[in-house]
Amino acid sequence: MQGGAPGLLRRELLAGSLAGAAGLVAAPGCAATPRPGRFDRAAYDRYVALMNAGDPHVVDFYADDVKFVMGIRGRAAVRDFYARHRPYVRESLEVLFFCADATGAAAEVHSTLRCLKDCDDSSVFGRALRAGEVMRTHGYLLYVLNPQGLIVEVKGPPPEVLQPWQIEAG
Repeated sequence: MQGGAPGLLRRELLAGSLAGAAGLVAAPGCAATPRPGRFDRAAYDRYVALMNAGDPHVVDFYADDVKFVMGIRGRAAVRDFYARHRPYVRESLEVLFFCADATGAAAEVHSTLRCLKDCDDSSVFGRALRAGEVMRTHGYLLYVLNPQGLIVEVKGPPPEVLQPWQIEAG
């Protein structure tokens, strides 16, 4: 929904969901060094670029004790999670909407997960995956920062599955 009352309603709902949440800071294309307290659309776009590139430095934006989606706790555990699944699955985020203020940030995203090679590890996606399978989702992410500007929590409701895992060319 673009513009008009529906777009405003979505923005108001996302902005309202930020009570007590705080944003993150990221810098893709250069060293992954967060800037404490600074978070805007440009910073988020750089963070997403690192995520989409599968750059392991994206974890530099997380606090040591980060609470990550899917029950993952700690920066090292997030690093291990990505190291374990990135050889098999590539995730791409498309930002549909973003808002931030001094206390928080929220994003609406489409996510595409593409299986690059067969993976028998069912612990992440609930079943084994085969090369060429793709899943698409729509979701909302909230980010909470510590005073140093590192992400201490990434949370949000479970994403809506737009397309379940299925074989796709390319």
